[in-house]
Amino acid sequence: MLVRFTYQSMDSANLGGLNPLPKFRAPQPHNPSRVHDNVRPEETEGHGQNCGERILPYLVQDRYDRDIQKRDQPVVILENEFLKAVVLANYGGRLYSLVDKETGREAFFCNPVIQPANLALRDAWLSGGVEWNVSQLGHTFTTCSPMYCARVTDENGEDFLRIYEYERQKRLFWQVDMHLPKGARQLYCYVRIVNQFEDTPMYWWTNTAAREDAQTRVFSATGRCLFGHSGKLWAGDMPYFPEVSDKDLSYSLNLPRAIDFFMQTPAEVKAPWEAVVYGDGAVTFERSSALLRYRKMFCWGDLPGGWRWKEFLSKEGEGSYVEIQAGIGRTQSHGLTMPADSEWDFVTVFGMTDADPTAAHGEWASAQAHIADCVDNCVSEADIYAAYEKCAAVGKKTPCELMYYGSGWGALECLRREKQGEKAIPAGYLFPADAITEEQSPWLALMQDGALPDETPSSYVIDAVWEEMLKKAPDSWQKYYHLGVIAVENLRRDEGITLFKRSAEIEETVWNLRALAELEPDGEKSLALYDKVYALGFPDVGFAQEYGKKLLMSGKREKLLMVFDSLPEAFKQNCRLRAMAVEAQLYSGDTTMCDEGFFELPFPSVREGEVKLTDLWFRYQAMQLAKERGEAFSPELEAWAKENLTPPRNIDFRMGTYQVATNKETHKES
Repeated sequence: MLVRFTYQSMDSANLGGLNPLPKFRAPQPHNPSRVHDNVRPEETEGHGQNCGERILPYLVQDRYDRDIQKRDQPVVILENEFLKAVVLANYGGRLYSLVDKETGREAFFCNPVIQPANLALRDAWLSGGVEWNVSQLGHTFTTCSPMYCARVTDENGEDFLRIYEYERQKRLFWQVDMHLPKGARQLYCYVRIVNQFEDTPMYWWTNTAAREDAQTRVFSATGRCLFGHSGKLWAGDMPYFPEVSDKDLSYSLNLPRAIDFFMQTPAEVKAPWEAVVYGDGAVTFERSSALLRYRKMFCWGDLPGGWRWKEFLSKEGEGSYVEIQAGIGRTQSHGLTMPADSEWDFVTVFGMTDADPTAAHGEWASAQAHIADCVDNCVSEADIYAAYEKCAAVGKKTPCELMYYGSGWGALECLRREKQGEKAIPAGYLFPADAITEEQSPWLALMQDGALPDETPSSYVIDAVWEEMLKKAPDSWQKYYHLGVIAVENLRRDEGITLFKRSAEIEETVWNLRALAELEPDGEKSLALYDKVYALGFPDVGFAQEYGKKLLMSGKREKLLMVFDSLPEAFKQNCRLRAMAVEAQLYSGDTTMCDEGFFELPFPSVREGEVKLTDLWFRYQAMQLAKERGEAFSPELEAWAKENLTPPRNIDFRMGTYQVATNKETHKES
């Protein structure tokens, strides 16, 4: 197999930098479990466990834009005589493309643009290809971050690609080895996760995007599914779910709204699989060893909001896709625990084949059996375990060439362990010391000199080992600030507040005051703290966003507009801040910013499921109608607008079940 690193010119937006403000975890680590009585007792075990939002020590990635240009993206290409695969080094090692060289067929939905949007734990996320999601619900921490990419040689002298990183939140090492040996017509991916410390919550889902059209149909090794409906977890059997629709829902575009179906593969199935089949019988499939037991179908649905999302993530007319996913837990909301000093590994195979179109689109049970035979003829259960044994045998081999760097945190961890005499990192990973950057430099200084530099916080740690080093450091506001962050992240909220107060006693800064404001449950007291932050001056737009949100929630619209007017012009261009100012204006009876073209802006960071833009548009329309009619604005007029008007396509991200207005003057349906 040929493994080579290169740069590929691609239509791309700017990913931008990081939001420097630490986002504190949810105070409750678990989410409530609400299930319908048709869910079996064993299917509820672990539901909601360790699903509370948690991001630290990572920072939010919300500085991307919609400035699409040709940019050189670092990629690794894997190639044999039959297949060519492309991996995005800067975007989580995403398997971007897999092409059959004989036919030109693409296995996945290959997004024509690298264009982040707000759908993941850290905000930024891409659609298309295959992403590797480890550790925490919400995609993954590295979905829009560089990964180490290394060439490794197996025992037969064939090269393969290893992508890997050190995952700091759970202190894990993980990798995906991609094998495309001579003569292979499928790509073999070996996943290994190593936990060298205590029991830890764990998560893994492999997300594969496949192109979608009216004849796209999804199959797996089972028909039994768990799915969300009316705020609960329900159970049902493919392909009919009367709670959702009376149509055959194995066809993804028959879904009326965005939804997840989690396929409950029986334990006796030792090589689970999932496949997408098209009208002409073309099939894309993945199959794995048994640890990766469960499967999922996700689609955006056939409402305007779902179509808008698909295009927003891609290009107009080119973004339709369905996801087939594979996970270790029953659903993405079923928590798992990875034992101390353990390793989990499995193999997944990606491939293409052809089915008989008539059989594949016949009655569901017979069609499922036909697709199962097609998959089995390509990669049997025996083939899966032969591949697993071969891949696992070289899964700990040391790379022979490091082609691209990930973060410097693995290198810092290596140095820390060496200095403190701890166990070595697992075999199979290289973290060169020159990978350390300014992001790690404060912690390198703490480790080497015993003190934090006197500088603005730029990165965070949450481990007990770093906490102990901080406790021994000389007093400074930075010391107690970082100790407060660690305490809150480890669910010692009251202790964290005390530490932030100690930091502020040494020196009041925007950092410790903002932390106290975020943790203060009393709205007025929280705002008073943010007032102090504002008086000191916002060094970053993130402070202004948080302050603006607090002002809006407390109904202080005039003050929000005053603050907005006082901000630097660059801050005012932030789409979230502008939306807050527009809301404050509209609810004060002023339409100036809307009249000046607010709804024509690109809104790059609109959140999945967010309907703020359409809500503002409906209010604006109602206010315009009131002005035209010479009457006062009323809630009844706003309700009429919601019932009878259709928002512009660029802002319509509504994905729930709603009536599409019959008035098409504003926006033409596709």
